[in-house]
Amino acid sequence: MSVIKLVVTDIDGTLVEVGQHAPTSAVREAMQAMQAAGVLVAAATARPYEMAHGLFSEIGLSGPSIFDGGASIRDVQTGELLWQNWLSVPRLQEIAAVILPHAKMVDFFPVGNMIPASELNAKELTEDAPYVWAMVEESAVAGIQSELARLLGLNVHLGVGRPDEPGLIDLQITDTYADKFHAVTELRKLVAATKVQTLAIGDSSNDMPLFESAGVKIAMGNAIPALKELANHTVATVQEDGWAEAMNRFVLS
Repeated sequence: MSVIKLVVTDIDGTLVEVGQHAPTSAVREAMQAMQAAGVLVAAATARPYEMAHGLFSEIGLSGPSIFDGGASIRDVQTGELLWQNWLSVPRLQEIAAVILPHAKMVDFFPVGNMIPASELNAKELTEDAPYVWAMVEESAVAGIQSELARLLGLNVHLGVGRPDEPGLIDLQITDTYADKFHAVTELRKLVAATKVQTLAIGDSSNDMPLFESAGVKIAMGNAIPALKELANHTVATVQEDGWAEAMNRFVLS
């Protein structure tokens, strides 16, 4: 195996359990060992910077990472925007026309800002945004996907729904080229790492593009079957500290 210079990791379901903001002691120790060994660890997450900064500060992560599902690369300590591929205001307005009739909560803004769909006036949108997020009626998802497909040039990522919100499901929409594949390609340029020197680790469907830009592909034990099929190796689940296992087996060893 080639020496790994860059590890690109998903957050939710990989580095931490979904929605959590603090790693386990095993993950924290593995992260510290990686940094001591001179290996750059970068996140690639659907979270906006504002929802991940606290986690990065706690584990001492530094350098560039990928946010907004692949639409932005920022310095994790300063928040400086290093690369972006955002949705323009006219495209946001087109998306709003499709989504708002079926949405409960939405985020159409340059920084994370979830509001009730009833409070959004698409005509008042004045700034580009990295993504559109919406909590929509599950029964309307197929129709929404069909309408958005007609707009062309968009990626639509489906969430898994919420136990506390039955009948609703999350959508995240980005530009076609604002995904983890294109963002990792740009990230590798920033840190001077080749594909062979890059290890990717994740658990969900939006990590499939991430795998395309890495020489070593690791699926978490809780990953979807399709991602496991693409992986070179599968480790334990996030609850069993699979991330730490992966770093110890395939990088630090």
